[in-house]
Amino acid sequence: MQIIRKILSLLFICTLVTAILLVSGCTETLDDSEDINGEAVESENISLDDIADIEWQWSELVEDETDRQSAIPNPESYTISFEKDGTYYIKADCNQGSGSYTLKENALTLVPGPITLAYCGQDSLDDQYLSLLSNVTTVSIDNKQLILGIGDSGESMLFVKEEGAADNNEESEPLSIVNGTISSFDDGESHLTFLLESEEISSSGYAKGIKFVISDETVIVNPNGGLFDAENLKEGMELRVFFEPTLTKSIPPIGQAELIRLI
Repeated sequence: MQIIRKILSLLFICTLVTAILLVSGCTETLDDSEDINGEAVESENISLDDIADIEWQWSELVEDETDRQSAIPNPESYTISFEKDGTYYIKADCNQGSGSYTLKENALTLVPGPITLAYCGQDSLDDQYLSLLSNVTTVSIDNKQLILGIGDSGESMLFVKEEGAADNNEESEPLSIVNGTISSFDDGESHLTFLLESEEISSSGYAKGIKFVISDETVIVNPNGGLFDAENLKEGMELRVFFEPTLTKSIPPIGQAELIRLI
């Protein structure tokens, strides 16, 4: 009887040890899985090429833990575009502005800069849009949508590329960019115009330079991203002009300046 008891005791101990080893093995497998998941997340880091030189339009707001999605009625009125020099430009309904940003892996910080302060109407989402942008902490891309995470609130903003750009065989043309020096002004038209000249412009086939129109929609910023008054532009200033690629066939050709940045 004592021998049987010893055998049963040994069997029980062996069974217990085997169970402990199995649990330990499962735990180690789970840890490995978590490590793999961590590596997968790291491999999805966002690069500047993923988000820059694109006009992103705010299409939806996903609210906290409920995951309730609210569609934005006019996405084209709320946009953001990132430049590779660390600046960004936004349209918040009837207002426009700029700022700077830092991107590291999936962490994104937007530093607000100058912005126009026009009243866009009681139905405008401009205040909410600007408030959300100031609290952005993360960025990701899913199904060709840009997703900006809002702090610890659980909210996220969904952006899409300019409508039609991804669906058509011919993509919508981005703004053209040219650098040059102001050589003269023309006050004879309804809007202020100036002639921009440089070797870069001449080598592009415009020996007489390009004349640009400054409209009420044109945003002008100084080298630090601050708003700059068109009345303070002077001959000899060096500029970087963002404009629609279509120019008139006149000599010199005329284009609409969308954004002007002093160099």
